[in-house]
Amino acid sequence: MKKQISLLQFSLVLSASPVLLAETVSPANAVDMNPVVVTGTKSEKLLSDSPVKTEVVTREDIKANHARDVKEALEDIPGLMLKRIHGKSGYEVWLQGLDSNRVKVLIDGEPVAASTGSSVDVTQISSLDIERIEVVKGATSALYGSSAMGGVINIITRPADQGVHYEALAEGSSYGEDNPDGAAAKFAAGRLNGRISSGTSQWYSVLNLDVRTSEGFDATPGTWTTEGAEGERYSAGGRLGWTPTETQRYEIYADLYKEDLNSQTIANTGGKIIPKIKDEDADRIRLGGRFNVDSNSGQWKGSLFRESFENDTYQDIVSTADKEDHRSAEFETRRTTLEWSNLVWEEHFLTSGLEYFYESLEQFKEGVAEVDPGTDRQSIEWFIQDDLFLTDKLEVIPGIRWQHDSGFGNYVAPKLNLRQEITKAGSWNLFTRAGVGRGYRVPNLKERYYIFDHSQIGYMVQGNSDLEPESSNSLQLGFGANNGKGAYVDINFFYNDITDLIETAFSHTDSDNVAIYSYINIAEAETRGVELSAAYPLNPQWRINGGYTFLESEDKRTGLTLPNRPRHQIKAGIKYQHPEWLTELLLNGVYQSEEYTDETNSLESPDWSTLDIKLSQPVYGTFTVFGGIDNVTDTQRDFSQADRDKRPEEGRFFYLGLRVEG
Repeated sequence: MKKQISLLQFSLVLSASPVLLAETVSPANAVDMNPVVVTGTKSEKLLSDSPVKTEVVTREDIKANHARDVKEALEDIPGLMLKRIHGKSGYEVWLQGLDSNRVKVLIDGEPVAASTGSSVDVTQISSLDIERIEVVKGATSALYGSSAMGGVINIITRPADQGVHYEALAEGSSYGEDNPDGAAAKFAAGRLNGRISSGTSQWYSVLNLDVRTSEGFDATPGTWTTEGAEGERYSAGGRLGWTPTETQRYEIYADLYKEDLNSQTIANTGGKIIPKIKDEDADRIRLGGRFNVDSNSGQWKGSLFRESFENDTYQDIVSTADKEDHRSAEFETRRTTLEWSNLVWEEHFLTSGLEYFYESLEQFKEGVAEVDPGTDRQSIEWFIQDDLFLTDKLEVIPGIRWQHDSGFGNYVAPKLNLRQEITKAGSWNLFTRAGVGRGYRVPNLKERYYIFDHSQIGYMVQGNSDLEPESSNSLQLGFGANNGKGAYVDINFFYNDITDLIETAFSHTDSDNVAIYSYINIAEAETRGVELSAAYPLNPQWRINGGYTFLESEDKRTGLTLPNRPRHQIKAGIKYQHPEWLTELLLNGVYQSEEYTDETNSLESPDWSTLDIKLSQPVYGTFTVFGGIDNVTDTQRDFSQADRDKRPEEGRFFYLGLRVEG
């Protein structure tokens, strides 16, 4: 019976409309510690039943933590590191010691273009329309191709509701003494958003709008430079769906993101300090359509997707009337997919898919092309995966992925995952899971052609058209136990071995004394370690959870530790809910050990810890007042040693808000 349920779950979810799915999610399910996941296998499974190691952030987690964007939603995932993007105002995701260049970020399975370098800025993605986030670690899944060597972040949007439902939120926040004007008691940042959804048995629609503003923050008063960018971020989106029958669903969608940020910097030219304002403008448009059809021959699923991303930067010298050093870049991504899934011979749940991918890049400086129009790459990829139970307790998922890239030819990556139920001890179910996979990443267009100009802080990175692809071997071995009542323990050992790793290396110094770097295939590296996570409800009001990660990394050329990878990380949380007032209190803490900040292991950033306090109180039925203090300990880096100090940039942060739902 368990085998049939596990293999048929995907058929059920494809044949159900989002309206029907919304009806099945009750508040009790929303806080379930064992939610349904799909990213690791493309079939619906309980989290504890997934053979592919997966972490989940639910909608309830996002609301309880008052997360404004994906960065804040991911902060409590064990083993996941969020790092400031160098020279930019956003954050990127690292998994198991592999940096963001090797982590694939998806929204409903569609890729998000890198906003800078090869990194996706996860602060650009608002949390308003997120149902859950699924994090798959390592390169063991056959469902994802190039750029997923370190893992996958799949952001799954919220379903429409039966009838008409709405949600609105207003929030004000302060950096305290780091407010730019030094007025600690004023709101220096804010957020406004709203969502409305409606649905019938055949039609549904969703509209979202999110606005975030900030005056930035200044941790170095008395100097020209500011550390936090000032400006606005806007997100808007909508979906329209049609479900003519219980076995068909068709949907079109559009999402828009816009940001206008600026920060104060200085340039040292010939020993002379020149104050500058750095402007960053970004526009992202995502358009697409998809369908799900359940037929006698199986479940068919297809999509058409297009994303355009434009990025403009200025380095404006304050003493002049004009804006100088204007660079603009335009990226376009197109993706077409077709997938088929079916239960075969009552034992094998086969999934196969075909994908066409296209991306192009253009870059201009002062209107003159630095990367010529027509610079592009294309790929065709095919995968097949079999999900079968060899016994009632042993599930095995073999898979293989083939990729043909226009610049690098063919590559085949085999994968294998399994899950074995061990025994039942009282109310606890004990199991083990394992995965092995070959990872592969072709150099993206930015690494091959783009110019990252940070000359205002003394360096520039130039693309290299002669780069070769990276490859890796990923191993995952885990043991877990859960009691079906919200308590679980999970331990996972991991090993990632990478060859032809693409890194930046010093090339020369130009006539303006700017250090020029370039991408080259010089590195062979490995990361290995163990991740431990657990949660336990002490009673209906109190729950504790935590995670510990031990990470070792090695540059195999030198035997030294890879930079920016702390050996120890601890994350812990306590949640309390009053049974009558429904008051909700969260305490979240993070500890991170020292980390080397250079390749020679001669510079070391200090260890650090932070504590966040979050409080929510429902009032007057549909209204909820919420507030909190992030980084209560006011842990902050020394900005005079920014190259070696990797502690948090933001200091203590206060906020207060009101949410209404109906």
